[in-house]
Amino acid sequence: MPPPACWCKNPRFEQFSKDYAKYSACGTLVSCNPLPADQVAVSNDDIDFYGKKYWLDHQKKELGFPDIYTRSRNDLTERNLHWLKTLLKYCLPQTSVLEIGCAHGSFVALMNLLGFVASGVEMSPWVVEYGKKTFGIQIQTGVVESLDIPAGSLDAIVMMDVLEHLPDPEITMRHCIRLLKPNGILLIQTPQFRENMLHADLVQSKHVFLDQLKTEEHLFLFSERTVTMLFRQLGISHINFEPAIFAHYDMFFAVSRTPFITNNPDEIEACLLAMPQGRFVQALLDIRNRELESEQDRAARWEQIQTLTKMVHESEQERAAMHKRIASLTTNIRKLYSHRSFRILQKLSNWTEISNLTHQIDGNHE
Repeated sequence: MPPPACWCKNPRFEQFSKDYAKYSACGTLVSCNPLPADQVAVSNDDIDFYGKKYWLDHQKKELGFPDIYTRSRNDLTERNLHWLKTLLKYCLPQTSVLEIGCAHGSFVALMNLLGFVASGVEMSPWVVEYGKKTFGIQIQTGVVESLDIPAGSLDAIVMMDVLEHLPDPEITMRHCIRLLKPNGILLIQTPQFRENMLHADLVQSKHVFLDQLKTEEHLFLFSERTVTMLFRQLGISHINFEPAIFAHYDMFFAVSRTPFITNNPDEIEACLLAMPQGRFVQALLDIRNRELESEQDRAARWEQIQTLTKMVHESEQERAAMHKRIASLTTNIRKLYSHRSFRILQKLSNWTEISNLTHQIDGNHE
């Protein structure tokens, strides 16, 4: 089955796998078996794909992720803090932020705690009510194109693990850009396809990116180059790639119509410490930084262990090869010694040296 048209509008593609095509002009992976358009929106929470079962059954049983109840607790101290740290680089509190695909809403709640004017968007009425009840936040129901949000009203739009699900990323991104103020930013996390990847190599190495090949859900998978091309086609020339929390398969970046004006760490800290609630958030960020430093230290030590193990293994191989060479040379000399013609060598002045060499080799071999 041929894939849907790519955002780049060029029809030429090559087959990447049975479920994905790679478009030649832009290098984007496009699903050959996307969810039908009429099943993307949620009109019936009990049966539609992105309805209640998606958050409770599908993610836990089929994808192996925690359910929404667990994530609404765990995300606050991990990914939410990672996202917030990067958001603060571009926007300080009291600015307006919309999170598209906010799920349980914990990141919206964290931003509001810090003084942002933040709200969310989700398609499932059930998950919208769960987020409102759990975190007391504002969430709108539906797809962003259908909502009554004034153009040029937002300082930032954040989209975490949403871009890859969009049936038409160009149309949705164009609409989001229209909602931003002239110097507003988009902050996006999405799986990162590396264009040198071959499906057979991914399978052979059991690469973690295989988990991102979810043909019904992940409709477009971008590389850094292809996502840059997408936004340049939309007239956006400013893009900053930031460290992703799951860098082994994700990318994380900000885009803007105007050159970025960023806040340095001292400015961010001064802003947070000026507010009582900001001090609590700063404390959480400090804890997270210490955790990351500890993880980096463990990773560095593990790398050292791996390097030393490799050196020991190589040394053992070299020693085994040397013993093999010594054994071979010893055998050859013994054969020469037992041969009749060896008597001729006894008359040579270096016979003593040969004899000593033989004894030395025998000793090393033992």
